[in-house]
Amino acid sequence: MNYRKTFIRNTLIAWSTVSVILVMWSWSIALNSAEADLLFNPAVNYNAGDWPFSVAIRDLNGDEKPDMAVANYRSDSVSVLLGNGDGTFQSPVNYGTGNFPYSVAIGDLNADKKPDLAVANKYDDNVSVLLGNGDGSFQSAVNYGTGTGPFSVTIRDLNEDEKPDMAVANNYSHNVSVLLGNGDGGFQIAANYETGDYPCSVAIDDLNVDEKSDIAVANGDSNASKDYVSVLLGNGDGTFRNAVNYGTGGGPTSVAIGDLNGDDNPDIVVANRYSDNVSVLLSNGGGGFQIAENYATGRYPYSVAIGDLNVDQKSDLAVANQNDDKVSVLLGNGDGSFLSAVNFSVGDGPISVAIDDLNGDNNPDLVVVNRFSRNISVLLGNGNGSFQKRGELKSQ
Repeated sequence: MNYRKTFIRNTLIAWSTVSVILVMWSWSIALNSAEADLLFNPAVNYNAGDWPFSVAIRDLNGDEKPDMAVANYRSDSVSVLLGNGDGTFQSPVNYGTGNFPYSVAIGDLNADKKPDLAVANKYDDNVSVLLGNGDGSFQSAVNYGTGTGPFSVTIRDLNEDEKPDMAVANNYSHNVSVLLGNGDGGFQIAANYETGDYPCSVAIDDLNVDEKSDIAVANGDSNASKDYVSVLLGNGDGTFRNAVNYGTGGGPTSVAIGDLNGDDNPDIVVANRYSDNVSVLLSNGGGGFQIAENYATGRYPYSVAIGDLNVDQKSDLAVANQNDDKVSVLLGNGDGSFLSAVNFSVGDGPISVAIDDLNGDNNPDLVVVNRFSRNISVLLGNGNGSFQKRGELKSQ
């Protein structure tokens, strides 16, 4: 009997000790988690517009520090957030645009060496031009007609007259509008070129290396037979040849251009929201492209950007994944292939991603627009392809 009592007593003591250890371990995890939040998530919240959808980064006030412009499609505005140079940003100032702005681009549209804004307004069928004053403030919008349902806008000289022009992807009229610039901030009547169905992203580069600007358009149709990117080679005078289409993954929504394999020929990357991957189309050197190689991302990738994220002089990819609240980083091997995605948490419904050095440490950082949580996540780069979450710029 004494033996049984001793056994029971020792067993109870052992279980009590285990329980104490488990409780202390749980407390330790909680404390470490709290410390991690303090270290990596010093949340700095700024009011912006309602439901931000697109972001562009550039020095807007001439202080050599990156600033942000954000298109807010539920408040019909663009927010300007001036940067402090350390990865933080000042409170936003909002400027009116057209109805449901989906995309914003930055460029010097009137040749005064001050950045201006162009905003594609989906439900007004126009693009708003807001000329900059050079101090980070902007004049009232002037609107120029496009096709139906403008979804994406980009800026570049398309006719070699050293004046910025615009290309706009029109989601509902299934074409791209080219608006040639007058050099004073004004634009000529749009010329439209047929693309695939439901184009939702446009990018410009010299795709056939003939020193003439070309256009690439991601066509967001959900029909597998129409999942492709359209390439329109330029004639150098602001006109373009008929589109040539190249297959992608399912539901292409975003296109980016960059040299991915170091051969000095621009390649194409497309984010495919329905197949949860990105398509890499390597150039053949003559304006054509090889069959796409697909790389897995998070769920419902909506935006892709190209940059050297681990500072090894090889192009990497950043992808905003709307349905799992992550941004995927795919480090490049330098030959046009990529490592498996590494994911970093952001806000709810990431819809747009941009890359820039926000804190002056020569390491690329990420800015991610979160559609559903209505904020903007800033992730500071460590220089090795990993990122810290600096904070979230909140929109209301």
